[in-house]
Amino acid sequence: MRREKTSVSQEDYLKAIWELVQEEQTPISARLAEDLGVTPPAVTAALKRMARTGFLHVRRDGRIVLSVKGQGIAQHLVLRHRLAEKLLTDVIGIDWSRAHEEAERLEHGISPQVAALLLKRFGRDVRCPHGVPLFGGMSKLRRKFGAVRLSDAEVARSYEVLRVFEKDPKFLEFMESLKLRPGTRLRVHKREYDETMAISVGHHSARIHLGKPATERLWVRRVPS
Repeated sequence: MRREKTSVSQEDYLKAIWELVQEEQTPISARLAEDLGVTPPAVTAALKRMARTGFLHVRRDGRIVLSVKGQGIAQHLVLRHRLAEKLLTDVIGIDWSRAHEEAERLEHGISPQVAALLLKRFGRDVRCPHGVPLFGGMSKLRRKFGAVRLSDAEVARSYEVLRVFEKDPKFLEFMESLKLRPGTRLRVHKREYDETMAISVGHHSARIHLGKPATERLWVRRVPS
């Protein structure tokens, strides 16, 4: 089937909208402007153009809804992005804190043939370096593994890190310094009044304190203590 021809800019918009939905945020113009680093008037103009070409529509309440065509393009780009991250970290050896940023540059240039070869190399059931499945995204993490944000985790319970927010390299470096990566086990000891959480990582007894800006950027699943 012939793929719809799109510009790099349109692909970026479609992917950003798709990712907002995956992260359970309402896709509206203001959030898109923030995510893409563009002005609100630029977003408004772009959305009007993309609505005319049938990629999306904007509801009266401001919510942006992707069409079937728009969803398909977004999903293809997200897959290429995750494959690029795997290539960068697993083959080339780039640190996971830089993989997302570098993959943003590569994703638009990956052809269907190269994507197919990368899928054959890595397999369909793996996750990107930050923990998101190649297929299914956050929906699969929630459905199959019961993923929740660490900020919503229960006290006196043990968890495994499933996903770490990947769009902030400094945050990833911070997580790396604490050994908090997908697959790491942790235990929640206390939630303070200001929602700071005291946790321990792995088998270490030392406690780490994480504020809500950090605990909202980690997705975990409950595991036996």
